[in-house]
Amino acid sequence: MKELKRKIRDLLSEKLSKYGFRRKKDWDIIRIIDNNIVQIIAPSLSSHNEKHTIYIGIIVGVIYKNIDEIAVKLGEQSRLKYYSPMVATPIGNLFLEIEYMEWRFTLNDSDEQIERNIEEMVDIIVQYGLPYLQKISEIDFFIENMFKVNRRFYLPILYYLYGRKEQALEYIDNVIKELSSRPAMDEDYRAIMELHGIEPEVTVDNRELEAYMPFVERFRKLVNEKG
Repeated sequence: MKELKRKIRDLLSEKLSKYGFRRKKDWDIIRIIDNNIVQIIAPSLSSHNEKHTIYIGIIVGVIYKNIDEIAVKLGEQSRLKYYSPMVATPIGNLFLEIEYMEWRFTLNDSDEQIERNIEEMVDIIVQYGLPYLQKISEIDFFIENMFKVNRRFYLPILYYLYGRKEQALEYIDNVIKELSSRPAMDEDYRAIMELHGIEPEVTVDNRELEAYMPFVERFRKLVNEKG
C-alpha cells in the first residue's frame, strides 16, 4: 500500500505543480498568494474497511499568514504547522452539493487506471476548487464563510489588522455576553424532568467561556500596548 500511496501522492503533486502548487509535509499541497494567503489542497485518505483499497477525498481551504502570526502570539496553535485551513470545504460541496466525494484506488489498478483517476481529480480541482480558493482569498468572502468557532478568534484579529480596534473589542464583548448566557441544558435531562412534571433547572455552560477568556485577555493587552 505504501507504494500505491506514494504513486498517487507524487502524481497528484506533479499535475498540480502546473498551477503553482507544491507539496508540503506528506500530502498537503499549497501555493502562496501575495506572500500572505496560503491556498491548500488537502487530500484525505480512508480505506472504509476495504482491504488493499484507498479512498481519497479533497478538501480545499485557506490560511491567512498575518492572522495566524498574531493568533500564535495570543496563545493559539499555528495552523501552518499542519496546514489546517481557517476556512475550507470538501470539493464535492462546490458542484454536487454532497458532503463528500472520493476517488477509489486499489492495489490491482494499472498505472493507466491510477492516472485516469488522478486526471479526473485534478480536472475537478481546477474547474471547481481553484475558483473557490480565489473567492475565499477575498477578505469579505473569507469572513462570511469562516467557521463559527474560528470566528471568535480570527475576526477580532482581522479588525485589529485593519485598524478597527474599537470594533474588535466590541465584537469580543458580544461573544463574551453570548457565551455567558448560553444555557447548559441536556435535552435528555429536560425530557425526563418534564415527563415527571418537574421544571428543569437551567444553568450556564461556562466551559466555552473559560476557554475563550485567555485569548481575550491577551488580545486586550495587545491592543492596549499598541495604542
